[in-house]
Amino acid sequence: MPIYQCHVPAGSLNTELRADLAEAITTVHTSVTGAPRGFVNVVFTEYEPSTFFTAGKPREASYISGTIRAGRDRAARAELLTRLSEAWTAITGQDARSLLLGLNEADPTSLMEAGLIMPAPGEEAAWMHRHKQVLGDVLSAD
Repeated sequence: MPIYQCHVPAGSLNTELRADLAEAITTVHTSVTGAPRGFVNVVFTEYEPSTFFTAGKPREASYISGTIRAGRDRAARAELLTRLSEAWTAITGQDARSLLLGLNEADPTSLMEAGLIMPAPGEEAAWMHRHKQVLGDVLSAD
């Protein structure tokens, strides 16, 4: 956790761009929140352009839905949104006006990864130490 779900028009991103975006999203998230890199998940889903509408009209846009652990203040969420948008548009060349980006906050006690309830923000190191036998290298990726 977190998980960033990136919905994009079919065929709009090649493998290299997806890898660059996943790295940028991971870097932005960890630098803003202090969360370990191994916590950050990024998934890309393609949609057929005829299935996206705004104001009842077809539109080609990219949408990023990020689910993060609750507990980040307003300034941190604003920085996440701003830096994610800047990274996405710099890598893809996409106009920021065709990028929708939202953060959803979830109580860490309602989230599970690797079979373990996630820690609250700021409690990651102790949590990882406490569960190192279970985690191995799963979430400690550098």
